[in-house]
Amino acid sequence: MSIWKELYDIFDKERSRWQQSSASKQAIAFELKANLGFLADALSSGLSQSAIASGLECSIFEAKLKEGAALTALNRRKVTLKFIGEFAEFAKYVGKENDALVENAYARIKSLQKLVAAEPNKNHDLKIKSLFRFLVFLVAHLEEQPLSRTSAKKA
Repeated sequence: MSIWKELYDIFDKERSRWQQSSASKQAIAFELKANLGFLADALSSGLSQSAIASGLECSIFEAKLKEGAALTALNRRKVTLKFIGEFAEFAKYVGKENDALVENAYARIKSLQKLVAAEPNKNHDLKIKSLFRFLVFLVAHLEEQPLSRTSAKKA
């Protein structure tokens, strides 16, 4: 086998790995954005807690975990004080990397789904709104859009 063939094979494997990684990143980011959009619509329309909990998706995340996808590849930047701006509630995430943030988001989704299933008559409104705020924070971080009160008022 020639050296050119070996080099091409190495290049081809790396390109395939990069394309697969890129697809994983996009799929997880899409699922997070879809959950955020769903939560926004559900909260504004007064959807029931059980409908909200059952409408949240985790399937892509779970599939990517089984594949061993690296969650840090979504955005390699850590959360900074400058990024969170005036939102003190997110200060505890300063210095955290994406893998921890994404895992936290999905852990919150799963926890909410289990709580609503176990206690359907209990009011889980605070947990739902907390998840919504966290997803806004996470999606903004993944898209590298720092949080600001003025952008929140415009939306």
